[in-house]
Amino acid sequence: MEIIRKLYQKIEKICENPYIFVIILGILLNIGVEMLSRKSLMAVLFYMVNSPFVFLYNSLLISLTLTLALLIKRRIFSFSFLSAIWLGLGFVNSILLVFRTTPFTAVDILLVKSAYAIMNTYLSPMQIVLLVLLCVFLFIVIGILWWKAPKHKEKISYKKVSIFIGSLFLIVWVYSMIGIKVGFLAENFGNIGQAFLDYGFPYCFGNSLLNTGIDKPKDYSPEVVDELIAEVKKPIKHENAYQNGEFQEVFQPEVGKDTPNIIYLQLESFFDPFYVKGIEISEDPIPNFRKLKEEFTSGFLNVPSVGAGTANTEFEVITGMNLDFFGPGEYPYKTILKETTCESISYNMKELGYKAHAIHNNDGTFYERNKVFSQLGFDTFTSLEYMQVKDFTPMGWAKDFVLTEEIEKILKSTQEKDVIYTISVQGHGSYPQEEIKGIEERKIEVKGMKTEEEDRAFGYYVNQIYEMDLFIKELTDRLMKFPEKTVLILYGDHLPGFGFEGEDLRNGDIYQTEYVIWSNFELEKQDKDLEAYQLSAYVMSLLELYNGILTKYHQAFEKEDSYLEGLKLLQYDMLYGDLEVYEGVNPYQKTDLTMGIFPITIKLVKEEGDKIFIEGENFTEFSRVSVNGKYVETKYRSSDILYIFTDLKEGDEIVVHQVGKDNISLGETKPFIYS
Repeated sequence: MEIIRKLYQKIEKICENPYIFVIILGILLNIGVEMLSRKSLMAVLFYMVNSPFVFLYNSLLISLTLTLALLIKRRIFSFSFLSAIWLGLGFVNSILLVFRTTPFTAVDILLVKSAYAIMNTYLSPMQIVLLVLLCVFLFIVIGILWWKAPKHKEKISYKKVSIFIGSLFLIVWVYSMIGIKVGFLAENFGNIGQAFLDYGFPYCFGNSLLNTGIDKPKDYSPEVVDELIAEVKKPIKHENAYQNGEFQEVFQPEVGKDTPNIIYLQLESFFDPFYVKGIEISEDPIPNFRKLKEEFTSGFLNVPSVGAGTANTEFEVITGMNLDFFGPGEYPYKTILKETTCESISYNMKELGYKAHAIHNNDGTFYERNKVFSQLGFDTFTSLEYMQVKDFTPMGWAKDFVLTEEIEKILKSTQEKDVIYTISVQGHGSYPQEEIKGIEERKIEVKGMKTEEEDRAFGYYVNQIYEMDLFIKELTDRLMKFPEKTVLILYGDHLPGFGFEGEDLRNGDIYQTEYVIWSNFELEKQDKDLEAYQLSAYVMSLLELYNGILTKYHQAFEKEDSYLEGLKLLQYDMLYGDLEVYEGVNPYQKTDLTMGIFPITIKLVKEEGDKIFIEGENFTEFSRVSVNGKYVETKYRSSDILYIFTDLKEGDEIVVHQVGKDNISLGETKPFIYS
């Protein structure tokens, strides 16, 4: 504490005026935060020289938060605590940028539970222990500072402090308005990673904290919405109906036996590695996907994220909504979709007699999909906890081959046509830079990255997508033999987190993946580059299906100059406005989401020696038994047998739960009364 006291006294001598001290400390903290973010002092100096107004603005923004310390007697503690918060935010951002391209935003705080579930994948046990010890150390230091640090001896002039805080707030506010108007600050970020570099971490993080949802359009009114909807509801005049030199009116057909099943396959971090410049790959890792591109409708797909953010690509494809209208870095799954239902491909197809399903070979609670999918209209959700997974990657992710069986189960289990949204996980990071057990013998070798370690990491990734490509072949072969017409839409959710920039890629865009629309029946090849939020509407147009307000809007207004303006108006009205689109009443009711396709049941409980056997159906490795409401040690033997170690008595209530890695029960059997 003596060292801290002496350091503080020296700083006080340099800045006897506390107001000057606040400004100087803000500048120093801004340098520290940007060093953590940019990982280079030279990069920070370059930023300061090339963007002095932005740097000064961010420094004043930090200083404004530090003024709170001037109102408190424990100034050393307060300045230290507030400084630790800023440096801590910079540190977290620095760590996240190692594993993904997207910087740290306020919404990430809502994802802490999901991040905790996969921490072991990204950090070694020793790193986790060191991180915990660091947090404990910081809490101890903060506690000591509160208890031992000297208080400010002079009487606080609250009038002067208030005037200073008010003046600084006014300066920052005016600075913000001028900055946005002139252009050296921005309210919305097209490329959030670049925005953090252009506008600084403090401003961008603060923006993500305060700027959520969709801003109310200036011309929003019932009359404007009604006028737009009247145009949208007119009979579709689409390119598929272009005959004899003019567009023909196309009305929604009745769903019959020729209406196809529709399967989406969102492939984790999947893209063509040959787009990376200067890379040598021993053989093509995705020959099957490449063949599908040549034979079926395909093109580039512009997605909203890089290196992470699967749920946001998912959101755009399912809903047809443009994520650019939301706050920077926002995940609607964690914000507005916790409050309301939303028009989606699921609801639209169910109106046509379809059943809607979701499949994901990862934890059901990740991004809280077990709750969100009911807001999006899905009837069932089969997550990892409901699958018989045999193969995992060396990093612990379920391999995608299991999805073939799960898709077939759904198709065979229903009499109705199905729309199935499938989310893959095998290509997920992290990508190990060292040789680890299970990947020493690689089928495909990679050279040309900056270091040998990066070659190994990218080589690991390439070998994973090689297997994903084999899975695509297996799935399309099975679907080709399926007796019902079926369409399969394959696409990558985002690029893997290798820190690529546009100049590193042959296509020049880190926000582009690719898609293919495959079918087991003849469907004309019509290649087109799309935004992710346009994909579902385009698929529907190829199938001559036009159900849903947003579907019709994309199909009819895509080429209009006011396209994006109208789309924002509709999205705002649907999620935050007066629901003029639906005449004031939300037509979409939250579904009673069923986890898994087939129910998990208990048929018999019997004792054999010191074991008690539970016989039933559809058990998995994630099945866990409770007796009278308390979990007991459970062992999995097969899909129809579990055994437990406990003492049972007449009348005990036995339940089998499907419990994820986060110990949350996703579903349970009916109680079985022991006799």
